[in-house]
Amino acid sequence: MAEQKDDKKTAFGELVMRIMEETVRSAEEPPGVRASVVEWYGKKMASLGYEMSEWSVGVLADYLKGYNLWLCGKVGVGKTFFFDVMSKIRAEKHMEPIAKLSMIETQGWSIEDARNWADGSRDVDVLIDDVGTEPVEMVSYGQKIDLFPYLLEKRMQLTTRRTHLTSNLGVADINKRYGLRVADRFVQFFKMCKCPDKGSRRKPAPWRRSRNGEGVP
Repeated sequence: MAEQKDDKKTAFGELVMRIMEETVRSAEEPPGVRASVVEWYGKKMASLGYEMSEWSVGVLADYLKGYNLWLCGKVGVGKTFFFDVMSKIRAEKHMEPIAKLSMIETQGWSIEDARNWADGSRDVDVLIDDVGTEPVEMVSYGQKIDLFPYLLEKRMQLTTRRTHLTSNLGVADINKRYGLRVADRFVQFFKMCKCPDKGSRRKPAPWRRSRNGEGVP
């Protein structure tokens, strides 16, 4: 039993190291999107009420580079609002909005409900919101199935469209709630962006004064 606990600690430690390595590697990547495009989107988000800061500009740049984002942090720091505002901008640019599934609203779901959602959302980008608030498991023909790992697996199997997450859970919480296998999938599939508390993200976005919409993509 002690050896099993040690093995789990070692595996989790390796997972944390992989997250750190991915963070360092992504920080070393050359910019994948023009600064003027990031600036235009950032100013548009600010006009729609999103608080833009040096941190949120970084998240916006990662979004525009095409990452699957995992925004984790406390309640009320703007995780869901980021994607709500981005959906409004996409609609204004005649692009389909980001489809949102709130895990709070999956209480009482059956396996058929989960399968229908996965099949019906394969052609759109998706935000799975409030991961960790869903029921722990569903029952299908007497078999117990964890809802979120099932949905994540289906997204990975059925589509190449982007999947984003928000959650109050951090890495250790994900490992505890869903197990090491799902936590490892998080590292493979998502770029984690830890949201700072409201009071610690006041440094403004590093932009020059607007020049009447120049640089609009």
